[in-house]
Amino acid sequence: MFKATVEGLAIYPVKGFKGIAIEQAELTHLGIKNDRQWMIVNPKYQFVTQRQFPQMALMETQLEDDRLILSWNGDQFEIPMLYQGDSSHIQEAVVWKNQCKVLDEGNAVSEWLTQHLKTPWPVRLVRMHPEFTRWVDQSDKLMKPGAQVSTAFADGFPFLVANQASLDALNQQLGKSLRMNRFRPNIVVSGIPAFSEHRLTWLESDKIKIHLQYPCERCVVTTIEQETAFKDPSMQPLKVLTEINPMPNKAAAAFGQNASLSQGVGEILAVGDSVYFTE
Repeated sequence: MFKATVEGLAIYPVKGFKGIAIEQAELTHLGIKNDRQWMIVNPKYQFVTQRQFPQMALMETQLEDDRLILSWNGDQFEIPMLYQGDSSHIQEAVVWKNQCKVLDEGNAVSEWLTQHLKTPWPVRLVRMHPEFTRWVDQSDKLMKPGAQVSTAFADGFPFLVANQASLDALNQQLGKSLRMNRFRPNIVVSGIPAFSEHRLTWLESDKIKIHLQYPCERCVVTTIEQETAFKDPSMQPLKVLTEINPMPNKAAAAFGQNASLSQGVGEILAVGDSVYFTE
């Protein structure tokens, strides 16, 4: 058993846009409340991320009780939290291998996003239909046994847990000081050895139990500086990370641990909380 501390918490209301650092998080079976509840899609309703358009990192998000606020260089667009369109008009959108039922946020925000992101074709903002469940693929051989898991628009799992010591070890190898936001985690912990998160199974407190599933395979997004949208032409830190912390089943970089909530729906996790990791 390892004792650790919650060093940071973050949500990303719109998949691929700038995240929001938070001091406390309400836990749900879909992840931290309001995490990745929206995404943008191309004209074929296929998901779009920083992989195609690094400039998405510069689109700021803010949440208030009744609205999502998008900001680009001071220009803002507000989306009511309560859907204002026709909820019977359901679209099919694709995120990775999943066909998801979604609700489109309309033409006005589509035009606003397309103008600021300067995409070659119109993009649209969608949210998950409240009656649709997107199940996590159970076929991955690395996935640990457990109950079925559902998620919103996250790449893989409802939670991504990262270890500050792992980032420190990577930065030491690189001779740089990359920020944790390159890896877009939800929960950042300190107090456990570098990369030991991959060998652990549970993150726990008195009322919370998070199941650590398997390492998160990293992609080109980690080469994008989130403050400037600059993409490193040398493909770092991916190259070094592949050398010092590869995926267990392929020559690819791993960083952070995909995770799901086994106990604690509705509970609050806060920065500074003590937690425990067990094998």
